[in-house]
Amino acid sequence: MGLFSDVKKNSNSQKNKFEIGPKTMIPKLVIAINQVDNLGSWDNTINQPTVNTEKVIEARAKDIIRKLSSGEHSASKDQIEYYSALRAYRLPYLANKIVHCSKIITDFRPIDFTDPSVSPGMSEEDRVFIQGEIEKRRAKRKKLNLDSLDSYIAKLIMDLPEDKAEELKKIYEEKKQQPVKVAVLGQSGVGKTTTVNNLFNANFKTSRTVVGTDKAQYKDFELGDGSIITIVDLPGYGRSVAEDKEYQQIYISELKHCDIILLIVQANDKALVDDQYMIECLYEWSKEGLI
Repeated sequence: MGLFSDVKKNSNSQKNKFEIGPKTMIPKLVIAINQVDNLGSWDNTINQPTVNTEKVIEARAKDIIRKLSSGEHSASKDQIEYYSALRAYRLPYLANKIVHCSKIITDFRPIDFTDPSVSPGMSEEDRVFIQGEIEKRRAKRKKLNLDSLDSYIAKLIMDLPEDKAEELKKIYEEKKQQPVKVAVLGQSGVGKTTTVNNLFNANFKTSRTVVGTDKAQYKDFELGDGSIITIVDLPGYGRSVAEDKEYQQIYISELKHCDIILLIVQANDKALVDDQYMIECLYEWSKEGLI
């Protein structure tokens, strides 16, 4: 890759941004390890990995996380999650990771793993039973006011003094009205489209090419609560040095305006060199205040 060619490396002006937790974090970044369903056999009747496959997945994910979080210019382990977009496996974990790492205020719920579109091999009897168990848990969370961000904030406001409660309410409502912008980045074939569709489980509204380039595209989706989330679909990296150098300015131009950088890597591809290099670039660009 040629992504480092024009990046300065001698500035410490934004060093404090990285001092989060036991290891430094790259602001706004979440690394998503997709396609773990390709690591072994799957129990289609319940749309979950078999016991042996689950062990393989955990071992592989641990190895990838170690590689992507090693070195001075790498990500933190707390920024990395593994999942399968196609199977809707562990999508809630990825959703929680995104909220935790970006501090965004939005309420999205990934597609459920029992949905027929992601679990065609599941019998209707099993589907009804599993969905019933899920609804029981949701009802319990709703009773505890834990079913949504709105209910959590409402409970928090009730426990605050009146002036502080009004201040928090105003800030929260203003934040909710601001569209969340998510940059989706990765090599070709990592499952960006499937991830977006099943992770955000939102209704597609419009799509438009970014002004000045035909290499990136904005896609607007409407969430269940009526808010809008904008996906910035960026060109894939790692195919050639020439392309990567061409895309560098596109990445920098778009990423600095995004609330989240979702970097998707492939679980069943052991060639992580390009992904590691991309993470190094993101680290340097963040350090320089470019994104």
